[in-house]
Amino acid sequence: MAVSPHRTRDDAIRLGGPARDEGPVPAAADPPGAGRRWLAVAVVLLAGALATECAVIAQPGPLPGGPAVLYLALGWWALALAAVAALVRAAPRRGVTAVLLVGAVAVHLLALTSGPRMSDDLYRYAWDGKVSAAGIDPYHHATNSAELAGLRDSWLWPDPVGCAALGRGSGCTRINYPTAHTIYPPVAQAYFVAVHHLPGPPRENKIQLYAAVLSLLLTGLLIRVLPRFGHHPGLAAAYAWGPSAGIDIGMDGHVDVLAVIFAVAALALLARPGARPRPRPRPTTRTAAAGALLGAAVAVKLYPALLLPAAARRRPVAVLGAAAAVVGLSYLPHVAVVGTDVVGFLPKYLSVEGYAQGHRFLLLGLLGLTGTAAKVAAGAVLAGVVLAVWRSEPARLPVERGALWLVGAAFLVATPAQPWYGVLLVALAVLAGRLEWAAVAVGPYVLYMALFRDLAVEDVYVRPGGYVLGAAAVALTAAVRRIRARSSGAPGWPAASRCAR
Repeated sequence: MAVSPHRTRDDAIRLGGPARDEGPVPAAADPPGAGRRWLAVAVVLLAGALATECAVIAQPGPLPGGPAVLYLALGWWALALAAVAALVRAAPRRGVTAVLLVGAVAVHLLALTSGPRMSDDLYRYAWDGKVSAAGIDPYHHATNSAELAGLRDSWLWPDPVGCAALGRGSGCTRINYPTAHTIYPPVAQAYFVAVHHLPGPPRENKIQLYAAVLSLLLTGLLIRVLPRFGHHPGLAAAYAWGPSAGIDIGMDGHVDVLAVIFAVAALALLARPGARPRPRPRPTTRTAAAGALLGAAVAVKLYPALLLPAAARRRPVAVLGAAAAVVGLSYLPHVAVVGTDVVGFLPKYLSVEGYAQGHRFLLLGLLGLTGTAAKVAAGAVLAGVVLAVWRSEPARLPVERGALWLVGAAFLVATPAQPWYGVLLVALAVLAGRLEWAAVAVGPYVLYMALFRDLAVEDVYVRPGGYVLGAAAVALTAAVRRIRARSSGAPGWPAASRCAR
């Protein structure tokens, strides 16, 4: 039987690839029954991921645990990505969606049996929510200030026996940086106080429960919108069955998941389904709504601002104006109370992480760039990527691909040590169908474990091994993709395309 020289829309949805523009598809359809076999393979891989999660939970020791946690997390990533490969070959699609959701629920149910695994940030979330619920602006006082002493409890401020169990001296607290003001923006603060008032299990499990709810919402959103971006919904397993969902959100309860939900929803509003040579611009109301969602994401965690250049190319006033309005209005009540104290711990955080001194840019350090030279080079690289995305045509570089370039470039330049920052990168890799970028999101796991367990702090800044491997994976995949595009007769870089729902 002859093979069509172009993929149809149904082929694209089944295989997770573009509908057109990327040349011939040499492989014929799978034989009857193969789809169910691939679904069974995905179920086996899910079982392996859950077993790995159990092994992570069983690891003893203080945060973030021993080196075994890192090795297990890397294996977990491999299982999740292998599951994606199986799911995109499975049929029917309803079966894929059901297995995806069952797996995502199982990942989070297991996570609820554990305390935080790699980070203690959720204790800060609980404290900020308690302070706000008491009618005190969370930006007004440092955590250990005398003005807040009346809010302390035996969970967040253990007695001497509890402090000894944590390996700390008498008078300790579970909250990190107790002498500092909070760093989290206003929409995150609204989430913290909402969780404080909502019913649920006690202590850590309450933060984890509502983080799990948001994570499942993100999984459902990805499954829903992936066909709109021209991809198989099975790609969502890269997030839903992996450490991003299981460790960073499920166990550690990071608020980043809320920012990612806003960002994905915004990009879905801006997506253009169908392969159109000259796509018509979206109505201003729709782009303004996307801008407002991006503004909400920025007001949860600041780094989703990286998405704005990709989102604002066609209607910059609507997108940027709406985003600025949401951020400004969310900060306004706090500015009225505490003034410039709303910046909180951010300046000190940049210094603690080494960005202010310029020795935190690990890949640039391999080129001999440190200090001021590294900061200048980092700014130049990011400015170049922003300019390239801004000047690109959305028909050639769709919004989700441009957003991935921006966040991915920032990751490779800034080389953060916090694995939970990678949740946004993984979600964008899923939307863009470029899962090689998940290898970059693995980089912080390697660095984070080295920072806390194996190496002295001053040595970590010259140990960018995880990021080197991630960058190599992206570069190699891009080269292979370009060679395949040329061999198929497609001119230059293949244009992105869509398949309608």
